[in-house]
Amino acid sequence: MKTLRKKLIKDSTEIIAPFTSVHVGSRLEFCPTEIIMIQADISYSYLYLRNGRKIIVSTNIQKLEERFLPFRNMVRIHRSTMINTQFLKYVEGTNAFLINDMQCIISRRKRIDLFKAIQINN
Repeated sequence: MKTLRKKLIKDSTEIIAPFTSVHVGSRLEFCPTEIIMIQADISYSYLYLRNGRKIIVSTNIQKLEERFLPFRNMVRIHRSTMINTQFLKYVEGTNAFLINDMQCIISRRKRIDLFKAIQINN
């Protein structure tokens, strides 16, 4: 049953986005264009997906940041938050507003990295 579920998840990500998928832990792989935000919780991470799902994986955010390094859209904006700039609506003060009415805090040291990533992608 577990292998069937893994196969269905893998097939659905390949249909939606034919790009390279990244191993995020828990036998799951996702395309970076499917992930809106990653939020850390001690040694676990919550992945917020474009379809509205929230998945918990047993991989810390530092390892996920290393795995998403080749993708310029994924930027760490806080020690506990990483976002996909494709889904960024706007930045107001110390908050970043994303699609699906999500918002997160931008740390003052990571703010520069966020604006560099936005300029590179535009």
